Amino acid sequence: MTNNRITDLFNIQYPIIQGGMIWHSGWRLASAVSNCGGLGLIGAGSMYPDVLRENIQKCKAATAKP
Repeated sequence: MTNNRITDLFNIQYPIIQGGMIWHSGWRLASAVSNCGGLGLIGAGSMYPDVLRENIQKCKAATAKP
């Protein structure tokens, strides 16, 4: 495990923060990055609220990590 300010702040294993690319980084990519020790992000910039809600629910089901 790498310890630095980023890993300590976000409680992640590696100082890797996945970019939130609109419509390309949904729940699958975000949960995969989180499960591998980085910080996964859902690119929600132009998502409709119901689509974002669904992505968040699926991501929460796929990982318990940040």
